[in-house]
Parts: sequence; C-alpha cells; structure tokens
Amino acid sequence: MKKYELMLIVNPNVSEADRNTSLESVKNLVEKTSWKIVKEDLWGEKKMAYEINWSSKWFYVLYNIEIDGVQIKEMTKEINLNKNIWRHMFVCKD
Repeated sequence: MKKYELMLIVNPNVSEADRNTSLESVKNLVEKTSWKIVKEDLWGEKKMAYEINWSSKWFYVLYNIEIDGVQIKEMTKEINLNKNIWRHMFVCKD
C-alpha cells in the first residue's frame, strides 16, 4: 500500500451536521475498501483568492491515507456523488 494525501474542499455554507455527515461518508468509504486513515487534519474555513460555486470561503480537510492506487478511480466516483464536497485531490507521497 502506498501513502497518499486526500485533500477535500467542502461546502462552507452547509450546517456542521451536514458537513460531518459528508466527511463520515468518506471515512466509511475508506473503511469499506480496507484503506487506512493515518491522520485527519481539519483546516477549517479559509478565505481564498477566487470563488467556487459563488463562494470565496472554503472548508478544507486533509487526510493522510494508505491505499492501493488502483482503487483511487473507484473512490473518486463515490466522492463525486457527494454534492457537499466541491473538490478533491489525491497526491502520492512516495
């Protein structure tokens, strides 16, 4: 298994409960595929230089995970179904 970072940008305009539900769905997906979350880092809401979906504030979450790189495509499909997650990016750390 390789080490990756998964960066999520979550809609900052949703309630904290909805945000937590979206993040729990990502965690459940990770557990379902037997990946391992090494570290979870909630960066919180940040003001950015440009807008996504007419919002200049974004809520960032960073996960350090250990996964098999072949399954990233499947994970991307599942993340794209969640409307509260605006952007995501996998970065290989090796």
